[in-house]
Amino acid sequence: MIYWEDVVLDQPRESVQSYVLSAENIKAFASEWDPFPPHVDDAAAARSPIGELFAAGVHLLSITIRLSHTVAHEDTSSIAGRGWERLRFHRPGVAGDELRVRVTHVERQPASRPERGLLVSRFELFNQKGHVLVSFDNHVVMLRREAAAA
Repeated sequence: MIYWEDVVLDQPRESVQSYVLSAENIKAFASEWDPFPPHVDDAAAARSPIGELFAAGVHLLSITIRLSHTVAHEDTSSIAGRGWERLRFHRPGVAGDELRVRVTHVERQPASRPERGLLVSRFELFNQKGHVLVSFDNHVVMLRREAAAA
């Protein structure tokens, strides 16, 4: 079990799996969750500044979370998520992009309760060219080792 004190900072880890965007999965997701015309209609997408069909931001976020679960890790003492900060959409995801996730633990902070700590991890979704499409900092509450030993 990995506790708050055990987490190693500044060592990026990548997802084992990847996800390939296709016109079909872009349209299927957007049809249900974000039917903005350039996400569901090829003609509307061609007229957009992107010039082609592109994935909804919420679709890219969903892929990020799903792929993050394939990053190799040991069981952790995580209790709950506290939220995301610095969410950015850097580039569009388009059909043919093969996506992976990189997670880097960047900061540990004590929490208001002595048996807990806060871990901040940077999540980055990137394509086959290494371009980052989405990034955000994920805040998670974890148990501290001292609390488990008491």
